[in-house]
Amino acid sequence: MKVHIKNRVRREDEFQFFMHDFVDACIANDFSSVSDFFPSYKYHIRSLLRRGELLLYNRFPPKKPQKKALIVTANGGTIAENYFPYYFNYELIPMLWDVWPSTWLQMQHDFQRFKVRTVLVTVREVAEMINSEMNGIKALWVPEGIKTSLYHKGEELQSRPYDILELGRQMKPYHQMLERLNKEGKLEGWTTSFITRDGRVQKERLTFPDNETLYRQLPKYKLMVCFPQCDTNPFRAGHIETLTQRYWEAMLSGCLIIGRAPQELIDLIGYNPVVNVNWDNPEDQLIDIIVNISKYQELVDTNLEAAQLNAPWEKRLNSINEFLVLNGYNI
Repeated sequence: MKVHIKNRVRREDEFQFFMHDFVDACIANDFSSVSDFFPSYKYHIRSLLRRGELLLYNRFPPKKPQKKALIVTANGGTIAENYFPYYFNYELIPMLWDVWPSTWLQMQHDFQRFKVRTVLVTVREVAEMINSEMNGIKALWVPEGIKTSLYHKGEELQSRPYDILELGRQMKPYHQMLERLNKEGKLEGWTTSFITRDGRVQKERLTFPDNETLYRQLPKYKLMVCFPQCDTNPFRAGHIETLTQRYWEAMLSGCLIIGRAPQELIDLIGYNPVVNVNWDNPEDQLIDIIVNISKYQELVDTNLEAAQLNAPWEKRLNSINEFLVLNGYNI
């Protein structure tokens, strides 16, 4: 069965491109692409069309096995929306991000509805769960990747003008500590930037108005704060600990990471690239790091090499191809 991949339309106001970059890497490596069917429609119109199509699918599901398959990028709870309107022409192979516990019921329902038998997912624990608990469905863990060519290593740590950056989710106790240090004048440049759930930067926190600005500015910071979402938002993530692109962005931009590394990242590159927070005395630890930042240049250089080797989406394609061929597909 021939495998295709659904292309993604980039919106000008969209801040995160991790799904798009994955699709681009697949297309550059000989996957046949299928264009988005209604790329110019507004979201609410697309939603109405998808609901109507789903009603039609539920009433008249395909009776014959499909002769071609389609990789569709989606979050755990949006499989059906992103599969629109290809239900009748392609077997679905979901490539999933953000498979938090709140999405599992909908995800399993969509697996059954669309007779899914093959899944790609960026969360190792969820891939293991699917393989062990969902009969007839085989899942492959595809570690989070990134388009490495967009990022720049910048100058060495001691020459950078700004001390520390929080980008996206915050670890509240650490954020409050940074606020105190900033008020006391102990930080030379502290930036915090929030990202909303739909991937857009909140207007009142428009630190990086576009991706190009982000790529230019990241190498100006000595440190970046990174924690797994199970630490920053356990209500949403539960016990799911996974690698996100934030770690790759910091490593590729030559920033020292402080926080905690997900085990997926440690296992993938073979060591812990993050300076763990000393919660007994985080303030003194941070000040000591900033004062002696040059001591961490060797770790940052090692992290950069590890990211350049392990972060590209292209590094995932051999295992994806092997997995698909093993399960009866061809590229």
